[in-house]
Amino acid sequence: LIGGIELMSKDSIIEFKNVSKKIGQKEILSDISFEVNKGEVIGIIGSNGSGKTTLLRLASGLSYSTDGEIKINNEILKQNKKICTPYNIGILIENPIFIQNMTGFKNLYYLSKIINEIDKEEVSNSMKKVGLDPNSKQLVSQYSLGMRQRLGIAQAIMENPDLLLLDEPTNGLDEQGISLFGSIIEEFKNKNSGIIIVSHDMNSIKKFCDRVYLVEDKKLILQNKIKYFKVELENVKDTEEILKIKDSYVDGIKNGKTTVMIPYTDNDKSTIQDIIKSYNVV
Repeated sequence: LIGGIELMSKDSIIEFKNVSKKIGQKEILSDISFEVNKGEVIGIIGSNGSGKTTLLRLASGLSYSTDGEIKINNEILKQNKKICTPYNIGILIENPIFIQNMTGFKNLYYLSKIINEIDKEEVSNSMKKVGLDPNSKQLVSQYSLGMRQRLGIAQAIMENPDLLLLDEPTNGLDEQGISLFGSIIEEFKNKNSGIIIVSHDMNSIKKFCDRVYLVEDKKLILQNKIKYFKVELENVKDTEEILKIKDSYVDGIKNGKTTVMIPYTDNDKSTIQDIIKSYNVV
């Protein structure tokens, strides 16, 4: 419930309950309540300065709420704890910063030694998942914006977190990078991780999310639950017609077949299904 009290379900990884945040006398967020379940992706959208990044900082223990409480794995985050969270969290907030005169692999391996729970192979695998070569001698100072973003995502996932907090994760990514990111999200959903993605743009994240909230006037407003039909079409004309359904998009083209994602809500599911049946769906 937004702005109300809601019991945390047994499958919840993180819960916000009536959380507010002030910086000085300025209120950034007011009476925020929501939860993220295992295997669920939550999207949070909002304009610049709306408080969406602050929300991630609260979830990660990098900042603390003025009122209300946040639970991770049913344990309350408390101010001034040496360990900010009781849970394995992967974090990508704002622009990732790395040591410029080191390679991407050395940066990640250096970071991995803080907790020291993964080896070089797992660091290498995280880089491969985002499309970076762990054996490359290229220094981070020579990385493009997209490569830095990929490295930031690799850093967030390399320790196989149970909770992923991602701030504008598709920023600077090309089509291949976005496709790889989608595969990563699917992998962690299948591992029962909880994921929060924040962005200023609904279109850049909606295809990854099970639910989307809007941060507006310091409040969190639930948008229509987003679900998708995934269809493949061979006929160009059919594809053009299907894409007329609001917010449908092409997810890829392979072997002459176009994959189209078609959004629906529970209220219009049967209507969308009837429309799809009238086309030559593979």
